[in-house]
Amino acid sequence: MKFSPDEFKRLYAEMPDEELRSLVRGELTEVAQQCYDAELARRGLQATPLRRTIQPIVAAREPEDIAPESEEVLEQTIEQGEEEDLAPAAIFPSREEAKAAKVLLQSAAIPAFVEDDTLAAGGFRVLVAASYVDGAHEVLGEAQPS
Repeated sequence: MKFSPDEFKRLYAEMPDEELRSLVRGELTEVAQQCYDAELARRGLQATPLRRTIQPIVAAREPEDIAPESEEVLEQTIEQGEEEDLAPAAIFPSREEAKAAKVLLQSAAIPAFVEDDTLAAGGFRVLVAASYVDGAHEVLGEAQPS
């Protein structure tokens, strides 16, 4: 349904001041914006500025702050900047299953990567740092295909 400029003028003229000022100009069509501006000017009103709640930026937590507080996990924590070889935690027949396992591991603060090894008929491997393999096996539990 399209409104003519006259219909917008009549509509805006019938609105109380606060209702008119509550309209979000940026959401109006070009014709409606022109009629809106004209009605505000006729009444001597200013458009109500948009108010937005500003949320504070929360500093990202380090992985060690997210991981469980068990001694075993703390012993497995890799020192920042230290390099470690990747090892397969699981192999899945489909990319979707491998991605789901990756998300599950990451939610347990275990960095994981999916490697496409289908060219060698190996499926999709989920790789983790070698020191995280045992923890990854615990997290994945029955999620690993037989």
